[in-house]
Amino acid sequence: MKEYADAAREILGNLLRLLQLDVDVPEATDDGGQLFFQIETEEAGRIIGRACQNLDALQFILNRMMSRRFDDAPYCVVDAGHYREQRREKILADTEAALERVRATGRSWRMPLLNSMERRIIHQALKDCPDITTHSEDEEPDGRKRVVISLSDDYVPPQAGGDGAQEEGGEAAPELPVDGGEVPPPSF
Repeated sequence: MKEYADAAREILGNLLRLLQLDVDVPEATDDGGQLFFQIETEEAGRIIGRACQNLDALQFILNRMMSRRFDDAPYCVVDAGHYREQRREKILADTEAALERVRATGRSWRMPLLNSMERRIIHQALKDCPDITTHSEDEEPDGRKRVVISLSDDYVPPQAGGDGAQEEGGEAAPELPVDGGEVPPPSF
C-alpha cells in the first residue's frame, strides 16, 4: 500500500501545484483499503470550490491517474478543511430527520439534489431499516440526483397526524395511495 500512497501523494502534489496552490500534501492514511488525504490549509475554500466542485474534480482526476498507473489502484479520497467529514455529518442528520418524518407520516420524502458519494451515504445509512426503502431519481445534467426515502410496501404505518408541511432541505413526495405504495420509480 505504501507504493500506492507515495504515487497518489506525488500526483496530488503535482495537481495542487498546477492549480498554483502552495500546499504541503500530507501522508495518506489507509481507511479500509482506501487512501485518504486530509489537506489542511488556509486556502481550503479554494480547493473545495463552489458546492465542492473543485474538490470532487481533484479527487476524480487523482483516481483516474492512479487507475492508469496501477491496475489495482486503491480508491483515493481527498478532503480539505474537514469539508467531507462535516458534510457527511450534515447528510446523516438530515437523513435521520427525513426518516423520522417518513415513519411519522407514512409519506415518502425526497432529499435535495446530491452527488453519487452523498447519495451512497444515505443508502448505506438506511440499508438495515426493514421498514424503509430508498431509491435515486431525477438526474440533473451535472449528475446529481435525489434520494427518495419511503416506507416499504409491506410496512403498515401507525395512524399519525401530520399536515405533510414542507420543511427546508427536501421536498415532500407526491401524495401516496392509501395502500401505502411508494413514489413510482423514474422512467428511463
